[in-house]
Amino acid sequence: MAGPAQAGQRVWSWCVRHGALLSLIVSALLVLYFAVSVIHFALDRHPLSLLDEHVHLDTALKMHKGQLSYRGALIDQGVVQEWACGVGHQAGPTLRGCADPLLSAESLPSGKYTSGYIHYPTYFAGAELFRRLLELFPGDHYPLDEYRLFSAVVMILGVIASGVAAYALGIRRVGLIAAVTAPVAASTIMVMGGIVNPNALGVLCGALIAGTGIGWMRRNRGFLWFALASAFGACVAVVCSLPVGGFLFAILAVLVGRRFGWTVGPERWDPRWWQLGTLIAIVIAPVVIWGRYIAASATVSNATVYGGLAFEGWRKVIVGVFQEIASVHTPWTDWDKAMPASKAFLGQIMRGIAAGWPVWLSVLIFGALVYTVLRSNFDERFQFTIVKFAPRVLNPLHLLALGTLLTLLLYPVALRLSNVVTFGIDVGIVARYSIAFGPLLVILLLLRVPQRATHWVIAFAGAFGMIGVAGVWL
Repeated sequence: MAGPAQAGQRVWSWCVRHGALLSLIVSALLVLYFAVSVIHFALDRHPLSLLDEHVHLDTALKMHKGQLSYRGALIDQGVVQEWACGVGHQAGPTLRGCADPLLSAESLPSGKYTSGYIHYPTYFAGAELFRRLLELFPGDHYPLDEYRLFSAVVMILGVIASGVAAYALGIRRVGLIAAVTAPVAASTIMVMGGIVNPNALGVLCGALIAGTGIGWMRRNRGFLWFALASAFGACVAVVCSLPVGGFLFAILAVLVGRRFGWTVGPERWDPRWWQLGTLIAIVIAPVVIWGRYIAASATVSNATVYGGLAFEGWRKVIVGVFQEIASVHTPWTDWDKAMPASKAFLGQIMRGIAAGWPVWLSVLIFGALVYTVLRSNFDERFQFTIVKFAPRVLNPLHLLALGTLLTLLLYPVALRLSNVVTFGIDVGIVARYSIAFGPLLVILLLLRVPQRATHWVIAFAGAFGMIGVAGVWL
């Protein structure tokens, strides 16, 4: 009996001594597992997704022809052919069959006009460059596969970037595993990596913003890198720049607090007014510039494109605003319609995990972060308080956590009102718009709650969720 016990003790001692190396190996294996799964999903010729994939494919095909989408443009014939004669669509068949000579954009149940003009061309320009690079190699080339593969690649880069950001900020061992797995442990996020969708870049944008922004806070240098990361997210999509909102709150709180005699600690972060103005300009400029393009290039009205979603009065909008406030737009809110139904026993188990586990992951991460922000005590072993009244010190990371939660609460309201004013439509804000918050929320929690037990729980939750989500598509 002593032999096995001693062997087990030696193995455990080795794991403890080499925990950092072991966590790197486990993280790399999980990234590889996720990468194989998302690439397999991207290339399996599944039907066009209900998540507006035909609209995004239309924009990509137009860019391949050197065109920009605009309000009033018809859906490209390539999309019509893909819907009717290719992979099809989750929403059902076209109104005319594949062989019908009258098959055209008029045959699409979604309507003949594209709404893809609302998206910035950044993601589609990257997808087009990726397609052209692939077509340098011999062999059959299927445009839809190439665009979907681009989404898979940038999603995988987002997972890697989350781990690199956490490592650069000093997160090691099981915390590193949590930072790699937890931001993508939901099937909705996985789907973005296997369809044509700008949100495929959400995790990468969020990881870059989180890593460079917190690094700037902790070292009081590197603002340029944070500004570049913010600009990258803002130029991809409005929703990809949303995590910057937490930093704007923290900067403003410090700038105002210092006017009243407050200091900053434990990090000696020293933000300036010009930096606040620069970040606001970075976030707003693409919205204004693209809005001018939309207005100048439009050939039909908003109501013509959106039909039943058109503005019907402010009373309905106000009801929607309260609905957005009451909803929790977590990055891990799942959408089980995105997942295929499997007849295999193991596939059914994976689907069950993928459908339910994001709820627990949301409760864990949001609950712990909210508890961290709201708890008020003066125990010097923990710096949970937003403000310590005796020394009058502002904690930057705590302000960032509070600002991030407030941004998550308020951005759906702002976005819904913006849609009414800009596009004349009133439509609910979906939780997948919060995907870019995932890396920031996880890294903040790992930094603000340093207890090893918490890191173990988050690592288990993230890894278990990722294995279930990715396993559905293998």
